Amino acid sequence: MKAKLTLSAAPLSVLALMGQTGAASASAFALNTQSAESLGAATAGAQATPGAPGNAYFNPASIVGVEGLETSFSTVAVLNDTSYENGEGALFGTVPVSGDTSGEAVIGDGVFPAGAVATRLSERLFAGVAVYAPYGFNTSYEDTSNVRYHGTFSQVVSGSITPIVGVDLGGGWSVAAGPRFQYVSIDNEGAVDAAGIEAASLMTAAVPGTDDVFYEIDGDDWGVGYTVGFHGAIGERVTIGGGFSSKIEHRATGSAEFDIAASTSGQTLNALAGLFADTDAVSTLSTPATLQFGAKIEATPKTRLLLSAVQTRWKSFESLTTTFENPAQPAEVVTQNWRNSWAGAVGVERDFGPAQTMRLGVMYEEDPANPDYSSPRLPGASRVWVAAGYSRKLSERAELHLAASYVFNDTTPLNESAAYPENLFRGSYAGDVEISSVVAAVGIDWKF
Repeated sequence: MKAKLTLSAAPLSVLALMGQTGAASASAFALNTQSAESLGAATAGAQATPGAPGNAYFNPASIVGVEGLETSFSTVAVLNDTSYENGEGALFGTVPVSGDTSGEAVIGDGVFPAGAVATRLSERLFAGVAVYAPYGFNTSYEDTSNVRYHGTFSQVVSGSITPIVGVDLGGGWSVAAGPRFQYVSIDNEGAVDAAGIEAASLMTAAVPGTDDVFYEIDGDDWGVGYTVGFHGAIGERVTIGGGFSSKIEHRATGSAEFDIAASTSGQTLNALAGLFADTDAVSTLSTPATLQFGAKIEATPKTRLLLSAVQTRWKSFESLTTTFENPAQPAEVVTQNWRNSWAGAVGVERDFGPAQTMRLGVMYEEDPANPDYSSPRLPGASRVWVAAGYSRKLSERAELHLAASYVFNDTTPLNESAAYPENLFRGSYAGDVEISSVVAAVGIDWKF
């Protein structure tokens, strides 16, 4: 039942959003690299760019100032080099979990599209539509790993579409807002210690950790939120901007399948207690609100200093909980209890002639994960980004953007305690995850 490491596309072809999403390339599993142009400066100043529809993810007011009908689309690739080691687990505090203690390619690679279309409706009124893949991750372990009771495959794929209306207030100030329609698909796989459950509940001689039932849980959902933003000019050399996107609650409806064909304990529990019967399921997930600020400062006619600060309100991500239509099947709970986190970026942008621009940037992101609930399903880490980008005007209508970034991650210690009620039959788990990432993007802006 092992899922492929390559991620399936979200079913959003009608929205022109088809792609694959691997591990988060930004804060936790938020994919903040939604524009090739902004990636070149590690997203510094992306909130303070009027007339740049491609940056509507950071600030919807970015559509204000377009000259006519303009489009901006990017394709972003996330390439991860990951491994885990020193894995150890115990069932009921005494029985060691057998299996592999290390492995490679824990986090999958991903490719996803992003972009926006905007137009001027009148002298002061603007409208646009932004399409993004705001969240995504996958983690994968072998079925033979000793982490299997805490998950062998976990995946979130998302897509959003945001209609935007913006108003030029005059004097260099503007505002914009719109609803955000967000799709989320959730897939989880793992193993259940059927022998341990049999021994504890039926008082048989079954030995914990010797007879597993593997499962697959999937579900998807549409949720609705909103986004608002502003731009402002302070004198002739400073532009500021900010954006806010609300949290979105999801109830992903789907199904759960249990493979009991090769499990004697699983078959016994199914017959006597009704456990491990295929059933409908609902998974609940809350994606966080974000608050963003940015500034662009003209140091010289050709050089601009870029700044940004972003708060992601991960406190709303308390758990991923799945409930089953089968009343005999207890809920599947993965507690997270994350914290709000900040990211800060500094960059520089310099023009070389009328058609070429170079960018450099550095960003630091806090890890929002609670170390007391550090799960193998979604290992967190603080990150440092180092990025570079290049833009070239191909004509009066077209501009090409290229960017790349290397992401340094802290070593992530995993920590699942058997003292938590949800881990009664999963047992404890501890280990270390190493992550490094390369993010690359290409984008094209087109004026009609």
